[in-house]
Amino acid sequence: MSAWKVICATLVIFLAGLFTGALGVKALLGRPPSVQAPLPPQRLRVEMLGRMTRELQLSEAQRTRVDAILRESQERNREIMALVDPELRDEFRRTVRQLRDELTAEQRRKFDQLLQARNRRGDPGRQGEGAFSRPD
Repeated sequence: MSAWKVICATLVIFLAGLFTGALGVKALLGRPPSVQAPLPPQRLRVEMLGRMTRELQLSEAQRTRVDAILRESQERNREIMALVDPELRDEFRRTVRQLRDELTAEQRRKFDQLLQARNRRGDPGRQGEGAFSRPD
C-alpha cells in the first residue's frame, strides 16, 4: 500500500473520530450541535480534562495520566497534520479553481468575496494563510 493511501486512511479515521467526538461532547453538554469555529487544541484539551475530572470524578493520579494521554495525542495529531496539511491545502486550491471555472464572471466575483470574508474571520486551526485561499 502506498504511503499516500496510508496517510489518507489515517486522516479519514482521525476526522471521523474528531467529528464523532465533537457530537458526543455536544450531546453530553446538553446543547445542540451548532456551527462554530472549532476550539484551539489547547483549550479543547483543557476543557475535556476538566469535564472528565468533574463528571467522572477522576482522582489526582488519574487526572495526571489523562492529561498526559491527551497531550501525547495532540502531539501525534500535530505530526499527522504536518504530513498531510500541504496536500490538503493543494487539494483545496485545486477544488476552488475547479469551482471558479464553473461560475459566471458575476458568480466568481461573489464567490471570491465569500472566500475573502472567510479569510478575514480566520481559522484558529491554521497559522498564516486562511483556511480558504483564492488560488493563484
